[in-house]
Amino acid sequence: MINFKKKILKYKKFLIAYSGGIDSTVLLYKLLEIKKKIKIKIRAIHIDHQIFKNSKKWSKHCKNICLKNNIIFIKKKIKIKKKNIESQARKKRYKIFKKLLLPNEVLLTGHNLDDQCETLILSIKRGSGPKGLSGIAEKTIFYKNILIRPLLKFSRETIKKWAILKKLKWIKDPSNNDLSYDRNFLRHKIIPILTKRWKFFKKNCLRTSKLISNEHKILNKLTDPIINKNLYKNNSLNIKKIKNLNFKLKCFIIRKWIYLNKKKLPSFKVLKNIIKNIIHNKKKKNPKIVFKKYEIWNYQNNLHLIKKKPQIKNYIIFWHKPFKKLILPKNFGSLKIKKNKNINKKLYIRKPKKKQIVIIKFFTNKKIKTKKNIKKYKKVKKIFNEYKIPPWKRNKIPLLFYDNKFISIIGIIVTKKKYNIKEKKISIIWNLKK
Repeated sequence: MINFKKKILKYKKFLIAYSGGIDSTVLLYKLLEIKKKIKIKIRAIHIDHQIFKNSKKWSKHCKNICLKNNIIFIKKKIKIKKKNIESQARKKRYKIFKKLLLPNEVLLTGHNLDDQCETLILSIKRGSGPKGLSGIAEKTIFYKNILIRPLLKFSRETIKKWAILKKLKWIKDPSNNDLSYDRNFLRHKIIPILTKRWKFFKKNCLRTSKLISNEHKILNKLTDPIINKNLYKNNSLNIKKIKNLNFKLKCFIIRKWIYLNKKKLPSFKVLKNIIKNIIHNKKKKNPKIVFKKYEIWNYQNNLHLIKKKPQIKNYIIFWHKPFKKLILPKNFGSLKIKKNKNINKKLYIRKPKKKQIVIIKFFTNKKIKTKKNIKKYKKVKKIFNEYKIPPWKRNKIPLLFYDNKFISIIGIIVTKKKYNIKEKKISIIWNLKK
């Protein structure tokens, strides 16, 4: 009825994601059957989401099953906010799995054929591309380990029959009946109608996902050399040659580049926006768009995906005790004065006078004369351009003022006018938190 021995035969160590539900319970007992014939090591991890009153009972149930069968049991608690519960829970679970997996240990989860079918329909609803339509992978690389879903070819009905036959006990999660979740709505209201009319609907969902997955792999093989050739160490993507490619190929490359960077898949609408307003924008010098929690910039013919940071452009900070460390707002690091400790002597600054007010700003329209360029006054923007400072970093760089007189762009230049060799010199160290 259920046989997945061949799928895991070459592995010896397993960590089972054990919720106590019917799927993970069947997976656990099937592995115990294999253990009787082959020498393998099994650990089980149970995540308590702390959402339901019975969660402690569920944890206890899982622990007892593991103790009874000599399986190492691990329990971890997570806290979840009210919004996007499913997504939050999944991310936190997998983060824990990643931390706890041992070298050469295989992670096993209880996803089944019905899960695959639901995932495909949800991907269609979202308008997903080939990556999303590939569905749930039966076997995949999970950071430094491998993740296998041995029950993926078996329906929920088949799994339940085996569990009843073996007289197994499992947890019934009441949230599985909550129709406000899209997956549950499909499970209880839509898929039963489809399978009643077309008996092989679920299996064909699996088949479709596999076909799309295979085609997606071929596309990856074709585009990987293009991406690798144009990808820099800082994960920016050179678009000089890519911009001349076919529109659909361009979409696939940009989509994959975003996924490689942040594991987020943009919609087709976002991709069109990137190509039109970022890659082929001739009006703006450094165009950008906002994508979820990120900004995508075209800077010097390179695409950069940058996490959005709070704006501190208009902040003014009075450094009342300049010889004590100053913590900058919004996790932008700290400033500390040191005597003659700067590697670059050109960045030495004269010590502030006793009555002078030391001020830190992040923006100014004032023009300054630098030590390097004695004749001309320059805007800060022009200096940033000369030093090739990307636009998304500019309003984060601290600017030093004594009273209202511009002294330094910290770590970059010191003004010529206020640089006095005869007086005692200091340097300001900016420790930036990433």
